[in-house]
Amino acid sequence: MAVNHNRLMIVGCGPGGPEYVTAAAARAVAQAHTVMGSERLLRLFPDCNARRLPLPAAVEPAIKAVAEQLQAVAEQSQAVAKQLQAGSVAVLVSGDPGLFSLAKPLVAHFGEKACEIIPAVSSLQVAFARLGLDWSDARIISAHGRIPQATAAELSACEKIAILGGTQEATSWTARLAEQFKHTHALFVCENLTLPQESVREVRPQELQTAELSSLTIMLFVRRNEQSQKQP
Repeated sequence: MAVNHNRLMIVGCGPGGPEYVTAAAARAVAQAHTVMGSERLLRLFPDCNARRLPLPAAVEPAIKAVAEQLQAVAEQSQAVAKQLQAGSVAVLVSGDPGLFSLAKPLVAHFGEKACEIIPAVSSLQVAFARLGLDWSDARIISAHGRIPQATAAELSACEKIAILGGTQEATSWTARLAEQFKHTHALFVCENLTLPQESVREVRPQELQTAELSSLTIMLFVRRNEQSQKQP
């Protein structure tokens, strides 16, 4: 089987805990010539012998850096690429690549045929699992690096709302929403899921207003008549 030197693997690394890294993700990284990602994600693969490179956090610089590495790998001698998959570049993304991930702009830029996506467990799945709740009816909102456009009036009919936070702006926005939902929805803050410092707790709106939360935070609104009686 010929090696595709321009192949890009987008590898979902799960919610953070090493035990949530799938065998498929580990295999993809092991096959790669170059692995790119944040320092936190690179640490999930301590035995990786590939070239390890940091990935810029901003989308456009990240795409540029990946393109440069794909070109560099393609220019390697055939001797370097003799092993199956040796010409591939693996980009590590947190959680599942299909959920508010760098995967979307990468696929849009390089094309579907040039990319292989390795799915993973998302922190969203873990958050609902910790509360013992189904999440098929959840409204999912990303407030990471952006202020959501959704209004309280629009969201009030939702049984469950999941907000991907991690910034002070996201926390402040959610606190304002919580004040309007305080009679209808319980609010749970889930930090550092699957990591040793994991915390899942119910909070009141006024508590959230002054909270300093982890960059790895999901906030869940659950309509009171829907929430489990079992507290985390």
